[in-house]
Amino acid sequence: MKFTRIALAAAACCGVVATGAQAQGLRQPGSVQPVALTYDYYAQDAAAPSPSDLAAADSSDLTFVGDADQKDGKDYGYDSKGGSKGGKGGKGCSSCEPWRLFPTFGDGWTIQGYVAGGGTANASNPISNYNGPVTFNDRADEMMLNQLYFSLGRDADNGGCGWAWGARADVLYGQDYVFTQAVGLETNTDGTPSFNSSFSTFGLALPQLYGEVAYNDLSVKIGHFYTIMGYEGVQPTSNFFYSHAYTMQYGEPFTHTGGLATYSYNSNWDFYAGIVNGWDKWDAVSDNMAFLGGATYTPDHERYSLTGTFISGQEDGAAPPTTTRSGYSIVFNYDINCRLQYVFQHDNFWQQNDPATGGVADSEWYGINQYLFYTINDCWKLGARLEWFRDDDGARLQGAPVRELVSGTAPAGTPTFLNPALSAGNYYNFTVGANWTPRSNLTIRPELRWDWSGGTAGQPYNAGTKDSQFLAAFDAILLF
Repeated sequence: MKFTRIALAAAACCGVVATGAQAQGLRQPGSVQPVALTYDYYAQDAAAPSPSDLAAADSSDLTFVGDADQKDGKDYGYDSKGGSKGGKGGKGCSSCEPWRLFPTFGDGWTIQGYVAGGGTANASNPISNYNGPVTFNDRADEMMLNQLYFSLGRDADNGGCGWAWGARADVLYGQDYVFTQAVGLETNTDGTPSFNSSFSTFGLALPQLYGEVAYNDLSVKIGHFYTIMGYEGVQPTSNFFYSHAYTMQYGEPFTHTGGLATYSYNSNWDFYAGIVNGWDKWDAVSDNMAFLGGATYTPDHERYSLTGTFISGQEDGAAPPTTTRSGYSIVFNYDINCRLQYVFQHDNFWQQNDPATGGVADSEWYGINQYLFYTINDCWKLGARLEWFRDDDGARLQGAPVRELVSGTAPAGTPTFLNPALSAGNYYNFTVGANWTPRSNLTIRPELRWDWSGGTAGQPYNAGTKDSQFLAAFDAILLF
């Protein structure tokens, strides 16, 4: 076990240090993006630009034929909760497009996917093998198959005018399924699995299933889809880091069910508005409408983009039955120069009579994330993330850790961290890493991460015995 931790740590550290001797290709200075600010580094450059692409390409770097995410020559890389723009650094040392296992068929239909997995070493060697409240790569000293992902889709590409239609269905298999479940779809309304085995280590999730219609600069999506809020997302293909920010893990929705319209007003403004069934729900006990909307502004010089999104609606709870949850996310993406990119994110959410507090008190959670990315060459990109996240009332972190063993019980040494009085407080992480893309189909992401908490009555790390932890991790993403 010690050898495993040391080997993982050495591999991650060497990967980070080696980046200084490499060179990485320049990202296109004009690339900006709305909503989740996703940098689609798997984008097919030869695809025809289309205003409708803004709404059509919404979930990942799995770019369908014709899905260049461009408008008026700009690479928006719109990707919703599938992931973040900061992340990737070119198409790899080879200038070739990623090789695809399945050819395009019919009228623009594609099947694309990836397999992603990695390992994490925890310097504290927790006896539970849990990395505290860090999710997705939450297991220490184990190799994880995080996601085996398939997407079947067709873009609603109207070439800039007229009518077009598209659809998309995504299937996720792996250990990340537990974080991507929607009530009434992957789980029953009482929280029990609907088609996965109870306490299964591996399982299935269906994060997207929607149809879309585009007319001129307007596109409307109806079904189940990733949220437009935030910066990081579920899919590793569009995030720079293997691990995730607390803001993404605990502070934001992952998916919605309902309808969402995207309107490209002009070359500077894009607007989003829709009615959805709250957070991470397909068919809940109480199906209440929530408003989801926002806007993106991009100046003519395209050096930066500013996106604001907002959601407000009723969420299910035990006491009282439903309560109002609202909040916003702001993401500012700035190209300092052709190699250096800065991202600032601020989220603030609140809920009235939150069931997590017994329905007797309001709750609030908020934070600030900052990212800095440096492109060296076509193979290498460096990144850093600094986050402060505050769970003011312990309503969001109280459920960590969330994964259980197949036996149905938490492993030995797992802290009882289910009381808001223990988990309320501040959470921080500082992460540095690199993306190495030796081939168009392969990306390897080493990282070093330091987590610490402040003002919490409980200690969230090392089986409830420490208020900080150090992680060394890496993963690999293979497109097909």
